Amino acid sequence: MPKLDKILVIAVLENYLIRQEFEDEMERLLAKSGVQGVKSHMILPPRNELLKGELKERIKEGQFDGVLVIRPKAFRKEIEEVASGIVGPYYMPPAGYYNLWPYWNMAWRQVYTTTSYVKENTVVNTEFNLYNTADKKLLSSGEMATYSKNFGN
Repeated sequence: MPKLDKILVIAVLENYLIRQEFEDEMERLLAKSGVQGVKSHMILPPRNELLKGELKERIKEGQFDGVLVIRPKAFRKEIEEVASGIVGPYYMPPAGYYNLWPYWNMAWRQVYTTTSYVKENTVVNTEFNLYNTADKKLLSSGEMATYSKNFGN
C-alpha cells in the first residue's frame, strides 16, 4: 500500500448540505490519522456543472495521492421497539422464581406490564473506494451499514 498524504474526499450525494457535512467529517477523521483530506465541495462544482475531463484536471492540479469516493448504495427503514419501563440495566427475578413450585403458583396470578415506544431508524448501506492517483488503480474497497437520522432527506 503506497503512503497517501493528501486525499481528495468525494461524497456522491445529491443533497449538497449533507455532502458538505459528510466531507467535513471525513476531513476531520483523516486528520486524526495524519492524512490531509481535501473536501471535494471546496474544489469541485456540483456534478451537473462539472465539465467532462474537469475532474481529472482538478485531481492533477491538486497533486492528490489518492481519491476516496463514497456513495450510498441503499436505504431501508427499520422499526425498533424500545422498552422504557425497565428500571436499571439488569433484570433480577423475584425470589419466588428460583424454585419451580412457588413460581408455578405465582405465574398464574400475576401479570407484568411494561412500557415501550417505537422508533424508526434509517439504515444506509455505503460503499467506500480508495484510488491511487499515480496509477489510477483501486487500493481499497469496502461497504458498511450505518444508522442515520437525516441521510437522504
